[in-house]
Amino acid sequence: EAGMRTGMQTRQMGARALLVGLSMLQSSMAFSLSLPPSLSRLAPHAHCSSSNSLAIASSKLRVPSTQSGKRGKLQLRMSDKPSEQQLMDELILKMAAAAPYELPSIASQNLKEISSPRFFLRIASMSDEAEDETRKQQLSALADNLVATLEVVVQRTEEKLDDAAELIQGIISSAAEPNGEFIVPMKQDRIETMRKRVAEKKQSLGDEGVLATVFAYMKKASEDRLDGMVVICQKLLQMWAAEELLAAGTSDKVLDRILRADADEWSSVLQKVLTGGEPETDKEALSASVQTCVEKVVLQKASGSYGQRVQAEFLRELMSKIREVSAEVSK
Repeated sequence: EAGMRTGMQTRQMGARALLVGLSMLQSSMAFSLSLPPSLSRLAPHAHCSSSNSLAIASSKLRVPSTQSGKRGKLQLRMSDKPSEQQLMDELILKMAAAAPYELPSIASQNLKEISSPRFFLRIASMSDEAEDETRKQQLSALADNLVATLEVVVQRTEEKLDDAAELIQGIISSAAEPNGEFIVPMKQDRIETMRKRVAEKKQSLGDEGVLATVFAYMKKASEDRLDGMVVICQKLLQMWAAEELLAAGTSDKVLDRILRADADEWSSVLQKVLTGGEPETDKEALSASVQTCVEKVVLQKASGSYGQRVQAEFLRELMSKIREVSAEVSK
């Protein structure tokens, strides 16, 4: 009878987990699909010029595709591969043996699995099957603690999204004219103000959640045909990429100069340094310096992360511009 009560209690926890899971899903959808009211009011005032050169330098900065590339085939026999239930059981036993203060960390790493009611139903089944009363109580306590942990994780996620939105809105707002309008191409004083703000917040901007927020704003602005706001978000990502590379350190004075310049100025800077201006360089030396940046910064970031994708696209566009200008001056 005690075991039945324990199983029922655990199943009730599963129902609560479903509500928590739905809450997390709703937060995620709101985060991905809505532009903050403040930016929604400001964005329509943006003016976008068809001659804007920023679009050329950053047009490839898009929301990363969710489709994976081809993967190498793993030569595994079916018997070697643990079943989904075996993996779930292992996770349950791991969490049951963990101290309560360790649960938030484990939960954050396995949110997809534990936010499913099926996970809690499995805990109930394992509780029913357990012959040891201590194990039954341990599994029941796990279910209760997990629901409380999930609720905390949801709250933290919402707070983090709010913080990211506030950070991005503050930086984007620095691009606005004194009258609150956004004008694209941006004026030089607005570019300098925004670059200064990006430099100040460089470390916070490197957070994956913050970068994801920028891409979410770009996606929403694109859907609403707010092209000026898309360009400003792309400009923000370019500035962050440049600041990251400068922080990593470059031994090439020319590359350092390019990174400190706005993307719109790349052509003029490259024409000077590739035609004997100070400091002088050539295509091969500059390309080698860019490749060093790829190795020092891009390859050090998590594979497939927003940070890696932004840096890779930024350097790819820079290499394209180097080849383009080099071809022009060599004619």
